[in-house]
Amino acid sequence: MMQRSNSAGIIPNVSRTKLYEAFGNALRLYIGRGKRHSYKDVERGAGVSARMIEAYRHDLDHEEWREPKIEHIFSIAGFIGPDFTNEILPLIGQGAFYLPEDDMPPGDFAADLADDNAEVTRRAKDGSFKGDEQALKVVGRRMMSRGAALVALDRRAA
Repeated sequence: MMQRSNSAGIIPNVSRTKLYEAFGNALRLYIGRGKRHSYKDVERGAGVSARMIEAYRHDLDHEEWREPKIEHIFSIAGFIGPDFTNEILPLIGQGAFYLPEDDMPPGDFAADLADDNAEVTRRAKDGSFKGDEQALKVVGRRMMSRGAALVALDRRAA
């Protein structure tokens, strides 16, 4: 199911098949019985019918699978959030995060950034990040979130 353009033999960097497989895998991780969200929750929150979500969850060769519309992919991802979106974006070497809405006092914000930087510096001091990689991932996520807060400053000023 590799998509080809009719002009000059150009092939997209990401195939539809890979995108649809990643999207279906993400749906199976986050939606359904025993998962974080029910079909009805997502239907109400994303504006995509539960029946279509069920169809998107199937493997591509399943008779009930349906091709997801791009607006459905983004609506579902926007409702569930960055954890869901991060199941898809690695196809293009990227990740997602929330852009925070609330302001943090600049002094507190800077102090928190300094704490995160100090943690990374302490871990790098011996020349290796080996050890508690999970704790380092937590610090990394916090740093990315704080970076998103800086990006959001520009958005709030507009």
